[in-house]
Order: sequence, then C-alpha cells, then structure tokens
Amino acid sequence: MYVINRTAAVIRPKEPLVEWINSQPDSVDNPVSLAQAREDPTIFLLPDYDTEEEAWSYVEELSRDMFEIELMSWYQDEAVWPRPRNYRTFRQWFDVELHTMVIDPYEDEIEREEFE
Repeated sequence: MYVINRTAAVIRPKEPLVEWINSQPDSVDNPVSLAQAREDPTIFLLPDYDTEEEAWSYVEELSRDMFEIELMSWYQDEAVWPRPRNYRTFRQWFDVELHTMVIDPYEDEIEREEFE
C-alpha cells in the first residue's frame, strides 16, 4: 500500500444547491432531496499541507473551479448558473471535509485525463 502525498477535499452539497437544482424547469416534476445530492460527493486531491490554514487556502484558491464543476454535474448550461460563484458563496452552498490520509492499495498506474 502507498500513502499518496495529497489531501482529499470531499465536497458535499448543502441546501442552497438543492434549492437551485429544484428551481430549474426540468426538476419541477422530479425534485432532488438533500440526501440524494449528498450521496456521491466529489473528491478533489489537494497538495499536502503543513497547517490547516494552508489547506483552506488551497480550497479557497480552487473554490470557483470546484463550484463550477459541481454546477456542471447538474446543469451544463452556464446561463442558469448562480452568481456570484466566489469563495463565500461556495462555502454557503457546500460542506468541505479535509482528509490527510490518502492511501492507494494498488500498484497499477493511476490514469489521468483532462476534465472538460
């Protein structure tokens, strides 16, 4: 097993995201619950950090990208995305958990592809 030199940031939606999802026209007949939105969270790998403050600065630095990736997973039409999409709004819309132990129990190479 291998410890990976990354921190895992688990991003879980909060009620404002669910309200936004359910305000979209195609969600009216099939609303999403908070529990459903939180079932399969997105995990971002961040650099290792020396202090918790440093970790949160990484989150802040990437918050707009994380916010937009989360929105894209629900609706790809950027015209309906909420504004502003800054760090403050990101933290209002998402819970963030930081985990320092990232372990890869497999020896095969990790495949990477560009996120679009």
